[in-house]
Amino acid sequence: MTTELTKKLMSICAPNAPLENNHSLDNTFGIDNLTEEQRIQVEAELIKHFEFSRIVWMQLPSGLSENNEPIVAKSVKLAGEENLKHPGEVGYVYKVLFTPVMYDPIELHTPVKDGCVFAPTIYDPATFEPKQSITITWSPDFPQDIDAPKRTYEDDKQMIRDLLEKVLTNPEEYRPKGFRACIVRYAITPNN
Repeated sequence: MTTELTKKLMSICAPNAPLENNHSLDNTFGIDNLTEEQRIQVEAELIKHFEFSRIVWMQLPSGLSENNEPIVAKSVKLAGEENLKHPGEVGYVYKVLFTPVMYDPIELHTPVKDGCVFAPTIYDPATFEPKQSITITWSPDFPQDIDAPKRTYEDDKQMIRDLLEKVLTNPEEYRPKGFRACIVRYAITPNN
């Protein structure tokens, strides 16, 4: 799920532009493409979250700390309060990046509206073939009223056609909600 910190960082780094929905350089932010004001705001959020004493921005993913010790930026996915805290340490931040929109696998087949869901494009991991699916659910005939006319197979087929037409007419209303994650590439000085 998208954490509050991820939402704050997205609003700071990309306030007026929608992020690309792929692994794009447009979804990656660092010292080379943030304004001074954006850097200050990102630093404040990361200092508050990780409890750093301060932040030093890195030009490359590895280098030397201020104490001339070798450091390598590691990727950490922001996941609420589960992330490590580094109280009083200097955080060496290389990049802040946002993932493409991701989906909980269970929600891909959970009805969104009218018992239907129109799943986003999913790529087969072996062949990279794109696939989409529409899941339509309904209750089978259930006798509730003895005097009600019996539902026929033709009635069921027409009901399914009508549901499919509703989904295809307004596909966005039937799509599951995805989420973005934030990954921070940073290092801390070892043995501090």
